[in-house]
Amino acid sequence: MYYRLHPYCYLVRGAKRGAIYNLQTGKVHSINKGAVDFLFACENSALEDLLDLALPENKPQLAFLDKLTAMGLGSFYLSQPAERPAPPQVAPPKLEFVWLELTASCNNRCLHCYATSGPCAGYDAVPHDRWLSLITEARQAGATAIQFIGGEPLLYPRWQELAQRARQDGYEFIEIFTNATLIDDDCIKFVKDNQINIATTIYAANAAVHDRVTLNPGSFNQTMAAVRKLLAAGVPLRIASIIMKANEEEAENIMKLCEELGVEVTPPDVVRPTGRGDNSKLLPDKYQKPPIRPPFFTDEESFFRAQCYHSCLAGKIAITAAGDVIPCIFARDQLCGNILRQSLATILAGQKLEQCWRTTKDQVEKCQDCEYRYACTDCRPLAQGSDTAKRWLACSNDCDYNPYTGNWKTIKE
Repeated sequence: MYYRLHPYCYLVRGAKRGAIYNLQTGKVHSINKGAVDFLFACENSALEDLLDLALPENKPQLAFLDKLTAMGLGSFYLSQPAERPAPPQVAPPKLEFVWLELTASCNNRCLHCYATSGPCAGYDAVPHDRWLSLITEARQAGATAIQFIGGEPLLYPRWQELAQRARQDGYEFIEIFTNATLIDDDCIKFVKDNQINIATTIYAANAAVHDRVTLNPGSFNQTMAAVRKLLAAGVPLRIASIIMKANEEEAENIMKLCEELGVEVTPPDVVRPTGRGDNSKLLPDKYQKPPIRPPFFTDEESFFRAQCYHSCLAGKIAITAAGDVIPCIFARDQLCGNILRQSLATILAGQKLEQCWRTTKDQVEKCQDCEYRYACTDCRPLAQGSDTAKRWLACSNDCDYNPYTGNWKTIKE
């Protein structure tokens, strides 16, 4: 007699425990080390070769297999089953999403700005014609989504021409991430007519705290006035928020404000340790984003892709106002090229970007020994920024799990 997990179920070993990934239901089931070893042994041997089925002391192992069968994870076979099908080939990622950091200038001077933007941020190196050609080149390379950022993108004098080029080139999603203080009626009409999404950031539900973060008196009232006008005009709007020491008491108030506005409510993120945000004095004392915890879910494409490419970085690039190409707006030191000296196609085919896109959990400290590594999320810039040595492959600091003990810090397995 033989026992095998179903072809759509995959066993992943961790340092202390293991997990069965059911790619049909998306569920990830945790099992102990003994169960992991037993199931791996079943892959190569008949049950009779592993244990005496008649002995009472072997009943727990058989009961375990019965339980897996009842859960739809495996089956008993009278004869040796066929070999498990080879895993599908994972296609190399193509460019999907691009950030264009149009300017380093901003009328706000936010305490935590990842790009160190401000009113005197320095020289913007990318000529307008190069921005226009980049939009087309990125679309030809496969990108379907584009976000214009800064600094403050509305300070870029010809931003409307860039947005129109993106619309003409057939991008499916176009978004401008702005502090919204400069939005007027003409701007609202333009973005509505051109089907452009807007994203903005709110740091509090009141002017005193919000303006304390932006260092721009009056910015809260200007942003909120624009938010209400955008919503009234039916412009798709997304509101983000970052929590630091200066506004950590405002997390609940921000979510309540978003709910009142009728905008999607998500827990605020914690300040990213990048740019001016790389300052331990900014870190909140009490607030933390909910840590990574089970239950975990995945699907067939995500499971196999996670073994070859990074779940967030692959298919994305950001281009700074200096022309530098980086894999994420927060990964400022991961330089993959410069579009003033190279074509976008050359950079996309380059080894450095390929290396960033291929950063998997199998390379990351601690994660490589975790059985949940193919179903878990990951932010490399956040992990790197939180590491004292600023290592790209440092483990995430927002995980409660210890794969070497099989225990969670705040919940029981």
